[in-house]
Amino acid sequence: MRGRVAWILFFFLTTGIALGERSSTVAFDRDASAIEVLKHAWHPDTVWERIGKTKFVWSATVRNNSEIRKRVFVYYDLLDARGVPLARNVANRFIDAHQTVDVTSDSYIMSDDLPGVKSSRVTIRVGFP
Repeated sequence: MRGRVAWILFFFLTTGIALGERSSTVAFDRDASAIEVLKHAWHPDTVWERIGKTKFVWSATVRNNSEIRKRVFVYYDLLDARGVPLARNVANRFIDAHQTVDVTSDSYIMSDDLPGVKSSRVTIRVGFP
């Protein structure tokens, strides 16, 4: 029972609900307009023939142009010619105010879909997904 009470207290204090802080501050923290993607790239890596998948590695250089530290979620999509995602991955980082970071991660795509990849896209979200 004590654990449940502690969790509920933790939830309310960290979200600001108990202190009445659910205001524009929270909405501003989730505003992704101050986050800039400077560049991004990807490349295929290891081929897993037995399962028909290929590992791909991606990276994005992201800048926080705001005055506050933000938790940034970087969604990376590999797209076909029509802009339909063939594979997706997400990574997150805390980025201090006016800092630039490289976010790197990897994921898998079906090997048969790899020739259909014509472009890639980065989407940024801030705060909890």
